[in-house]
Amino acid sequence: GMKKFNRKHFEFLINRYSEGKSKIQGDHPEDVRIAIDTFFKAGKMIVDHPEIEMIPAEYISSLISTLSKYPRYTILVKELMTILGVEVGAKS
Repeated sequence: GMKKFNRKHFEFLINRYSEGKSKIQGDHPEDVRIAIDTFFKAGKMIVDHPEIEMIPAEYISSLISTLSKYPRYTILVKELMTILGVEVGAKS
């Protein structure tokens, strides 16, 4: 089931990212950079349009499945899922 979507925290992260304040640190595989960037663009849509309640599931699942290929992103994946109110390990 879905937990509560933490919109405030989410908006804070999205705005920081789109203002260029938080860049993805370090060297990342191309597919990871693209997935994260796409996700943040989707996030910006949500922030700019409050009537959209939630990020479309396909953005979330494509980001998470891309990140999950790389063990070093495990913690990031867990954090994202917490913010998004997605239960870790939940199959949609």
